[in-house]
Amino acid sequence: MSQKTVYQYDADGWYMGETLADADPMVPGNWLLPAGTTETKPPIFTANKIPKWVGYKWKLVSPQV
Repeated sequence: MSQKTVYQYDADGWYMGETLADADPMVPGNWLLPAGTTETKPPIFTANKIPKWVGYKWKLVSPQV
């Protein structure tokens, strides 16, 4: 497999969707993650809460309007 699904967030940490990471051609088993992505799958959306990346994990947060 030369690509894997990773999870993208914006500059403020809000979940944006899925994208693909490429396999590292120089280091077998390593992945080249695009900026603003993580391999950790976000939690399922719940009533009026959206996943937000907070440095090392996802957190379900009510967006400020």
